[in-house]
Amino acid sequence: MWVSRKVLGIAVVCTTAVAALAACDKDGDNKAKGVSEAKKPSATASPTPADPFAGMTPDAIAEKAVGVTKAANTVKVSGAGISDGEHMALEVTVTRQGDCSGKATVKGGTVHLLKADAKSFYMKGDEKFYRAIAQKDGTPKRKADAMIEVLKGRWMKMPADAPAKSKKSHGKASGDGMGEFCVLSEIVAGMDDDKGDRTGMTKGADTVVAGVPAVTLTKKKSDGSAVTMYVAKHGPARLLKVAETGGDEPGTVTFGDYDKPVTITAPPADQVMDLEKLGMKPGGGSGSGGTGELKA
Repeated sequence: MWVSRKVLGIAVVCTTAVAALAACDKDGDNKAKGVSEAKKPSATASPTPADPFAGMTPDAIAEKAVGVTKAANTVKVSGAGISDGEHMALEVTVTRQGDCSGKATVKGGTVHLLKADAKSFYMKGDEKFYRAIAQKDGTPKRKADAMIEVLKGRWMKMPADAPAKSKKSHGKASGDGMGEFCVLSEIVAGMDDDKGDRTGMTKGADTVVAGVPAVTLTKKKSDGSAVTMYVAKHGPARLLKVAETGGDEPGTVTFGDYDKPVTITAPPADQVMDLEKLGMKPGGGSGSGGTGELKA
């Protein structure tokens, strides 16, 4: 389902950016070296209707859930599944304004993601993550070692509007910038762009997701895969979980901590490597293996 691919696609974008840095030459490496918790809402005293969706079709419930979810101020989004043939997982808190903070796991390595304003996107990976990406990109060990030494303990800073690449764009820069992946409405928006994933749904037995009663809506596709949406039955009709089974890219995305106040701040300046100030451009031509290049 689109929402699953979008969430897991954040991890793909991170691997692209890191592989791009790995393509930087030795001079570029040397140049780089110089460089509340909120109270939970009280339970309502008014009785909950037996069926708040009475009279609504499954498709109408799905449409309402997408709209309500897009309107949230903050939400924690967690996803796991297959994207571009790789098993990936993601856990990130996003805001309606477009800030985010979280982490993705790819090939056993971890990369942290952060966006605290409209201009900049930050990412910081561990050694296992960088080595896995360098190997996938065909980067020679010498360059991989240099890249890891440069990036150790540092955040890479890049413009939020730096073009991202995706499977859908066949390796070319897509219309989305890095920062687009931190906007809640963008994560869910594809469900409006391609409504085929949520039309012709059938309503199944009610269930409980993370302690919240939920309506189950399922859409079976012609390729044998199926998309299931779990929508909160009490309170706002928010998405609680979306799962795709079968097909080439199965995955599950959960939504929680709705409207919980968060404070996201930029990393300390002494822990940041600003790619733009170093004269490097994310998302250029292919490098040694080459998903991208940072040109000094």
